[in-house]
Amino acid sequence: LSLVNYKNIIIDRTESTVFLKKKGMLLDLGGIAKGYAADLAVRSLKEKGISAGLVAIAGDIKAFGLKPDKKPWIIGIKNPRQKSGDGEIIAKISLSGKAISTSGDYERYFILNGQRFHHLLDPKTGYPASGCQSVSVIADQGATTDGFDNALFILGPEKGLALAKEMGLDAMIIDDKGSIHTTAGLQGKLTIERNH
Repeated sequence: LSLVNYKNIIIDRTESTVFLKKKGMLLDLGGIAKGYAADLAVRSLKEKGISAGLVAIAGDIKAFGLKPDKKPWIIGIKNPRQKSGDGEIIAKISLSGKAISTSGDYERYFILNGQRFHHLLDPKTGYPASGCQSVSVIADQGATTDGFDNALFILGPEKGLALAKEMGLDAMIIDDKGSIHTTAGLQGKLTIERNH
C-alpha cells in the first residue's frame, strides 16, 4: 500500500509527461479506459453521420440520439444478487446523450470462509471495499462515469451519494443489504423493478 497515493503522481501538462515519485509505482487506466473508449467511439460514429446508437463496452454504455420510435434508450441495471438466472434486471433507466457505468462486487469475486472477496479494493486497507453491492453512475461522458463508479463504490452509500451530488453526477447505489439509494436527478428516469 505504500505505493498507492495519487499525490505521488506528478503531471506536467506543458511537457505532456507523467512522473511517478516512488520506484515501483504503476498506473492502471482500467478504471476509465472503457468509458473513454465509448466516448471516442460515439464521437467517431457521429463524425460518420450516425445520429443515434448505443456503444456498450462491458459495464460502460454511452447512448446518443433517440431510438427509431423517438424515445430514449432503456438501459437495464443488473441485479447484483440475482435469484433467477443470468441477467436479472433490478432497475431500468432512460438515457439519451449520456453515459452510464456500473461497478459491483458480483462479476469478479470469490467466496472464502463465507466472505466475498472482489476486485474493488479500498486503497486505505488493500482489501475489498464494503458497504455496496453495485454502483451505477450517469453523466455526459463515459470517462467520467467509468472513473466515478469505482470511487463511489469504495466510499460507500452515504459518502458516495454525497460525492456524486457534489460533482453533479447522478448515481444509483445498491448497498450491502440490497437497499437502493439514488440521487435526486434520477427521479422520473429510473424504474425499480417491482420484485425488488
